[in-house]
Amino acid sequence: MVTLGMAGLAAFPWQAMLGAILPLRIGMAMGNLDREMRGFLGKIAPGLIPFFAFGLGASLDLSKVWSAGLLGVGVGVAVVAVTGIALFFVDRLTGGTGVAGVAAASTAGNAAAVPAIIAAANPVYADAAQSATILVAAAVVITAVMVPLVTAFVAAKFGTMKGEEEPANQENEVAMAPEIAHT
Repeated sequence: MVTLGMAGLAAFPWQAMLGAILPLRIGMAMGNLDREMRGFLGKIAPGLIPFFAFGLGASLDLSKVWSAGLLGVGVGVAVVAVTGIALFFVDRLTGGTGVAGVAAASTAGNAAAVPAIIAAANPVYADAAQSATILVAAAVVITAVMVPLVTAFVAAKFGTMKGEEEPANQENEVAMAPEIAHT
């Protein structure tokens, strides 16, 4: 909503903006000011996902999902490729291995709710909300499958930090255990 408003493509009532952004801001403040509250509320978020996901899924027309299938796959692959590459290099530049950057290159499940929220705030987008929700939902599924595979590949190739050695395998640790015990 903020992006569309700043770009001049849409006008949203301030109440809708406040209702969409204020809970996020309050949650951020609470989580950063109180560790116990962060732990408590952090455990609640995954439990809420099935509730709004069920509502979104029940409203999706499967014939439209099928017709938008290749485009949805393309959106999912593009998210992994574009954000994966960018986040890989950002992670490397900040001293990481790149693995965390690639692991973050997915579309979160709650992103599927964004088109509906925007359509509720500005009815001009109501017609596009259904198709956009389908594309985002497809991107969620595609990235949920692709990101672990790409992350595993990157971890195998770039997984160790500079100055760290590969962890010893368990056979070597077991074989060395008696020697350590006698020294």
